[in-house]
Amino acid sequence: MIPGWGMHAGVFAGLADSLSSRFRVTCVDLPGHGNSAGVAWPDDVGSVADLLLAAAPPRAAWLGWSLGGLAAIAASAREADRIDRLVLLAATPRFTATGDWLCAMSADELAGFAERFERHPERTLQRFQALQFSRDVDSGRGLRRLRALLGDGEIAVPALAAALRVLLEADMRAALAACGRPVCALLGGDDPLIPACVSSALSQLLPRIRIERIEGAGHAPFITHEEVVAATIADMLQEPAAPEREE
Repeated sequence: MIPGWGMHAGVFAGLADSLSSRFRVTCVDLPGHGNSAGVAWPDDVGSVADLLLAAAPPRAAWLGWSLGGLAAIAASAREADRIDRLVLLAATPRFTATGDWLCAMSADELAGFAERFERHPERTLQRFQALQFSRDVDSGRGLRRLRALLGDGEIAVPALAAALRVLLEADMRAALAACGRPVCALLGGDDPLIPACVSSALSQLLPRIRIERIEGAGHAPFITHEEVVAATIADMLQEPAAPEREE
């Protein structure tokens, strides 16, 4: 399991505990995050994937949350034989909108966020944490839970700023479409960062993808709807693998 931007693998504590009775669970931090805070962010998402592959089990199902989803897709493009299936948790292959990918946030909006982060990193990161949750659920309780899991830690500003550029620029649609492994997407029905229309966009990109939505959940459904998310992921992981496409 790979966490998202500005987070570390500790956020998966409850989810990992729920899944560990049936699966071996490995959590790996992104460069510049958590236990990898001292690791510089590489120049491209493919190099990030190489670092994750070096730390991951020889073969596994990969789950990526948000930015971690981009890294998981990149890893599948690097070494497909090591990845049994992909689970994209509140993640898409492209986080910014373009002419043929409208179900995403605007590039100007994300660029503005990146600028604010470089000027006021701690304040901007705290604001980003609050954006993980839908207003339709107890967002205050979700935010308190998230911050308790994160704890206090030093912010690796250069690495997180570089990671934001990946969110702004990375386009992993072709890699996802070419993935020969089963792919599942688990999305929050009220995610404030990923528009609801991304479900249809993902289905058009990869018709065999399995998509599940957790209604009422935001960008961190595993925090607010932990039991439902754990059960859904377990079902996804135990689903028989579909035949791989012939090249």
